[in-house]
Amino acid sequence: MHLLPITGVNKQIIEHFSCLLSEYKAQQEKLRRDHEKINHFLKEEAYMHHIHQLIRTYLLLNDKKNKVIGFFSLYNEEILISNKLMKRFKYKKFIIYKPKDNDIFPAIRLHQFAIDNQYQGKMVKGMKYSDILIGYVFEMVREVAEKSGCMFIGLEATENSISFYESYDFIIMKKKSENVLPFLIFKVANLID
Repeated sequence: MHLLPITGVNKQIIEHFSCLLSEYKAQQEKLRRDHEKINHFLKEEAYMHHIHQLIRTYLLLNDKKNKVIGFFSLYNEEILISNKLMKRFKYKKFIIYKPKDNDIFPAIRLHQFAIDNQYQGKMVKGMKYSDILIGYVFEMVREVAEKSGCMFIGLEATENSISFYESYDFIIMKKKSENVLPFLIFKVANLID
């Protein structure tokens, strides 16, 4: 497998990527739309965002470099954590250093993360492809955090991915509301310790 920036990959290979499931249940219409947005982002927006320094998108390719297994996109952001939320985190034993009079923390947003439908749930060398891909995310974030302030990875999660992220110690910061996906965070110090 190879991890390459989107700028180093032939666009025709990207066109074959799809994270759409073979079928969706009636109550999964929102999930289907979310997956369509992910596909659209990769095929129509990711390249331009990458070259214009808005987002960095990386593709995990098979050994022949002719198939996209999955991809992720990262960008810098700040996360606001109120005192009320800090108290809830302490209750969950999620301790955060908070400077006096500061509620804003440096973070990296995991903007997109998806596995091609042909590789979803499948394993190689005893690991799921999604586990391999999240490992690359953690490695990049760790490198950034060693050189620059970065306390969290933040992301919005689709309904079917929450348990995946929670298995990697992401916690829900904001629950799902009408048109907004749940927002999860991961404490970057867990990568450096």
